[in-house]
Amino acid sequence: MVIGLTLAVGFAAMNTGNNLLFFGWGLLLSAILISGILSEATLRAVRLWPLPAGEARARTPARLPVVLENARRLPAFAVELRADVTDPMGVRLPGASAFELRMEPKSKKTVDACFVPQRRGRHRIDAVRAATGFPFGFFEKEKLAALDAPVDLVVLPARVDVGDAAHDLLVRLGDAPARRAGPGDELFGLRPFRTGDDPRRLAWRRSAKTGRLVVRETEAQKSRDLILDVVLPAVPDRDRADHALDVAASLAEDLLGAGHAVGLRAPGCALVPTGGPRQRSAVLHALALIDDTAPIPALPARRAAVIAVVAEGGTAPAGASIVLDAASVARAT
Repeated sequence: MVIGLTLAVGFAAMNTGNNLLFFGWGLLLSAILISGILSEATLRAVRLWPLPAGEARARTPARLPVVLENARRLPAFAVELRADVTDPMGVRLPGASAFELRMEPKSKKTVDACFVPQRRGRHRIDAVRAATGFPFGFFEKEKLAALDAPVDLVVLPARVDVGDAAHDLLVRLGDAPARRAGPGDELFGLRPFRTGDDPRRLAWRRSAKTGRLVVRETEAQKSRDLILDVVLPAVPDRDRADHALDVAASLAEDLLGAGHAVGLRAPGCALVPTGGPRQRSAVLHALALIDDTAPIPALPARRAAVIAVVAEGGTAPAGASIVLDAASVARAT
């Protein structure tokens, strides 16, 4: 538009010989020249490189940290950061960007390029670039960051509300005996009385018979080891499979957060039950990278309750303690 306006004013000035039109034409030409010089000077001094991304979830705003550096002795203005993110289906995601109005001379800062991934799986950061239209916005110039190789970002399954389902599962499963003394309801054994013991726990008949004070101990209860058995549709269906994986991931998070030992069995993946943050990360990453067509491995024999998370169109496996229909859980929005 600016170039067209400049050409129009120039032709009008030459045809009419009007000094005012020549003056306007000169202003437009100088504005184009100054805009090109200043935008080039701004980008030439800007350096950028991506950092490892944190945890990202499908259908949730994610952040890609990128370091921006202004290497010159003058401020840099109106620098826009853009990242080219490709999802596992090869679709370029829009909106991975950030904007810095002013960067101080010789300064460095980390900014987050925000975007919303729609699917789980391995995403690829193909390029990171800086752009500016400074000072007039007539033209926009870009500078591409040199990446040695595309940066991978694993997007975890989306978070869905499984609170009611998790509560119902735990109520149905109950606790398991821990085979050690502790708080509980069942009798574990007798032991000699020690200072500080509650007199109400004294076993009077046994004490009278042996002539020594003894107390009753109860058997502690522990949460049962759980294995999530994810069953995907018999006919490959990406949307139904992804929803079942969202349900399984959210359920595993809630159960691990409540202190349960959780394992996983799914196509191409088998994790023995255990607890803690490392197991949460292992389960979520395994669910994020599952290949629907991979064979289902076997888990070592272990005393654990099996919870089958069955996708719509799947068939519940034999031997499952509880079957959870993933279609009964609301989808992530």
